Amino acid sequence: MYASDVTKRNRDQSLFVNLQLQTEQFLSGKSIRIMRQGGGSDYAYMTQLAEGELESDFLLAELPIQVTSGNGDVPSGPDGLSQIAFTASMEKGTLPTGAGFSDAGGNPRVIDDAGIKIPSGGMDFFFFGTNYGASDNIYWNTNNAITFGQMPDQTVVSISKTTVPAILLGNYDRYCTGLYYRSFTSITKGGAQFKILVIQAHFSNYYTDTTGTPAGPVTNGKYHIRLIREQAGAKRQWVEVSVISGVNSPGYSNNPSVSYPSGTSGGNPIDANSQPIDSTKNSPYDITNGTNFINVVGTTYSTVSPATGTSFVYQSDTLGNSWQFFSSGYLNIY
Repeated sequence: MYASDVTKRNRDQSLFVNLQLQTEQFLSGKSIRIMRQGGGSDYAYMTQLAEGELESDFLLAELPIQVTSGNGDVPSGPDGLSQIAFTASMEKGTLPTGAGFSDAGGNPRVIDDAGIKIPSGGMDFFFFGTNYGASDNIYWNTNNAITFGQMPDQTVVSISKTTVPAILLGNYDRYCTGLYYRSFTSITKGGAQFKILVIQAHFSNYYTDTTGTPAGPVTNGKYHIRLIREQAGAKRQWVEVSVISGVNSPGYSNNPSVSYPSGTSGGNPIDANSQPIDSTKNSPYDITNGTNFINVVGTTYSTVSPATGTSFVYQSDTLGNSWQFFSSGYLNIY
């Protein structure tokens, strides 16, 4: 590489870094416009570098990892993860009946209406200003939500805006057929360090999939979830979801075109416990701070579940505020 090429590439890098900073200021409300600048012939190179697809010795600390558009690697199963054993004390609702829902020792193979703590190993993870990761207060709710600080009451099937701080991942009346995790690991990528907590949830719809075999219950849905926190710089956070297998019902929302087995009351859809669905719940994939839905997802996935083999990402700032949603994306951090 000639000296002039190095100079040009350094200039392109500076332009790109400046654009990234302006974009962050615009998204955070600190600026009302972005002054676009030509990136030169190496702008595509810089985009790949920022997304972690290329390695470089130049300005690594100034080029933060970004959400990569498209679908990341989707694992086939829970390899390398620890399984959380279900116990009768976890289960709060009424389990489906039939062969395969309990093992030979009477231990449940299925959990319904339960909140199960995910060991975080002390990894920092903030949600609207509170560090729930360090206090080991992150839960998987079997109706497909990550809840923070507490578990919903057992009668709650459709999480509303005021039920509990939560990230909804297809919230519906579901049962869990397997739950796996790996407490945080530290990974260095592109000169930056990240901590990652992994959850893998296997589930089915309570209403339509309550069948089993001697080998075990039916499992239709499998989500591989990574909670990622940047360890320096902006200390951003991500929740990345890879869909190993999708399900036929997206979940509870206020969308009138979706019908539920529980029917309606007064013309409005109701959940499995005959409770009205929150009128502000635009999608079964969204975020609530315990007071209001943030609605970063809009109506995405309100009528159709994310497809098998796809991935999507929620992103926040260091304190778990300013959430953004990427309906097709992943973090190139492995």
